[in-house]
Amino acid sequence: MKTFRTDIQALRGLAVLLVILQHARADFIGAGYLGVDIFFVISGYLITGMLAKDIGRGSFRFASFYFRRAKRLLPAAYVTFAATALAAFFVLDASEWRDFTRQLAGAVSFTGNFVLLHQTGYFEGAAALKPLLHVWSLAIEEQYYLLLPAAMALVPRRFWFVGNLLLLGASFALCAAWAFARPEAAFYLLPTRIWELAIGSLAALGTVRSDVLRAWIARLFLPALAALVAIPVWPVPGPDFVNIAIVCVATLLVIVRRHDALQDRPIPDALAKVGDASYSLYLVHWPVFALLNNVYAGDPSFGEPGPEVLAAATVTALLLGFALYRYVERPVRQLEFRYPRRWMAAAVGASLCLALVPFTIAARTSTRQASGPAVDYAWLRRDNVGFDDVCDGYRRLEYTQRCSNARQPTTLVWGDSFAMHLVPGLAATMRGGILQATKSACGPLLGLAQIHQEYTREFAERCLTFNDSVIAHLAAHPEIRTVVLSSPFYEYFDPARRMLHVVDGHARIVEPDAAMALDALVATIARIRTLGRRVAIVAPPPSTGFDYSHCLERKARNRTLFGRFIDCNIPVAQYHASKHEVFAFLQQVRTRADVEVVSFDPFLCDEKECRTELGGTFLYRDEGHLSNDGSVALAKAMHLDALIAQAAK
Repeated sequence: MKTFRTDIQALRGLAVLLVILQHARADFIGAGYLGVDIFFVISGYLITGMLAKDIGRGSFRFASFYFRRAKRLLPAAYVTFAATALAAFFVLDASEWRDFTRQLAGAVSFTGNFVLLHQTGYFEGAAALKPLLHVWSLAIEEQYYLLLPAAMALVPRRFWFVGNLLLLGASFALCAAWAFARPEAAFYLLPTRIWELAIGSLAALGTVRSDVLRAWIARLFLPALAALVAIPVWPVPGPDFVNIAIVCVATLLVIVRRHDALQDRPIPDALAKVGDASYSLYLVHWPVFALLNNVYAGDPSFGEPGPEVLAAATVTALLLGFALYRYVERPVRQLEFRYPRRWMAAAVGASLCLALVPFTIAARTSTRQASGPAVDYAWLRRDNVGFDDVCDGYRRLEYTQRCSNARQPTTLVWGDSFAMHLVPGLAATMRGGILQATKSACGPLLGLAQIHQEYTREFAERCLTFNDSVIAHLAAHPEIRTVVLSSPFYEYFDPARRMLHVVDGHARIVEPDAAMALDALVATIARIRTLGRRVAIVAPPPSTGFDYSHCLERKARNRTLFGRFIDCNIPVAQYHASKHEVFAFLQQVRTRADVEVVSFDPFLCDEKECRTELGGTFLYRDEGHLSNDGSVALAKAMHLDALIAQAAK
């Protein structure tokens, strides 16, 4: 029996090509990320088989196992991380560099998935800009490598298969549950991914003795092979774990079948050659795309990377990946080390250096203007959550001094993050004090809340409860005389989302609809007025979906490509085209509810463009939210307090 499995190497080659094509934005790939799940099954199969063999013949040693894993994985990874850090220092903006240092620390400590989990969320930077985003999958495999040997060494052999089966079932059940309740955790954490590795372990631990089972495996081989190609191109509609399960089972069937059609044939052999270098290709490809994304994020005139640019990036990633395999991964793997303990000590030292060097650079390098003091651009672009993080409401609105600047505030600011970003400016200008009543992605609409990706039904129910509590708080506090509502509102008629709609006390999930959102907002305004309060709406500031804060920082630091002039103002035509539905919605609200909408446009925009900075102050912290300093500068410059007082009725 051949020890080299061309079929497994071909599966590795297919997996890495799917991932690369996904990140290269190939139009025909719908779910290339499923290549990572193919890797998980293969890893589970190979590592479990290796451990079972060594334990079975009494030659297993923890030190030897971990040394082989380190020798196999660390050199190529460390070279990639070091090269990425060098390039990142010249390409990343301050906020992205800060996040990168944490990603690197996570990468060398095998905790990259935890770091990246904490870098997800409404106010966090875009995933496409994180150069070490892909280390989450490596961290999961490394954590599995740490736990599996101990489990197999301590658990009697007769319990291996059943224990693996129980672990697989429990992990899959948790994954299915968290896919709706905690989707970010389900994506990044080992407990909800271990079932994929356990499928591979199942193949390594089980022996197919039944002729009936062999016959079924033979019949399902071609459908499994077809699924591995078809599902990443045309994924099944529904939760991701369904497509993941199909691909994982298909990988299992191909591995168990060991079909001769995948041995010594042109296509499998070609894929196997790619599979040989799949680890190096996976390591290298994403930093190339992420750094490219960062370059394009800094200049609005670039737009999105075109097909030619992405094709060039793909070729670059392939060349670098094969070079890393040829000159680092393969030579080190083939070396025989006479003193493995010294080598492991060197690996630990390299880990510490890689983890600490970026922090040292960040601490010792100040971003200075030509003749002025150091500027902390990451701080300028920090989250604008209003008064405090605790003011991002959870279930109910309760008065706290941390979310107000007066003991008995006379103005209530109610809405989502687009209400939060008004708070610094209004707190600095509005007399009588304000109370912040906000919840991210939860607009000020009674009886209506969005369901979309991480915003699960549970989130929508909390949103509805929170908004009901705001009305209850208003009823109990007559000193509040004015209510300021703010939201981008577009999510309520975005066809990609779903809505949780409450009618006569009954909640149901419905398609988004502008008319339904209009009715909900009009009813909310009417409810506020029945309590004897005045209402005004503040529209979102000009935006096109492009994050102009990157552009502003690049311009201020004179970090331009080829000495080009960067114009960071927002083209009015693009702004109006991208927000025409919101404009129409707000106009209908004006008419139906007889309410005034305060807009930033008259102050910021002329016929051609809208400003993104004011007197050297960055107005934006991302693609649509005002920065902390920008909120204050804008509120003072345009007398936002007076405009709201005049508009409220």
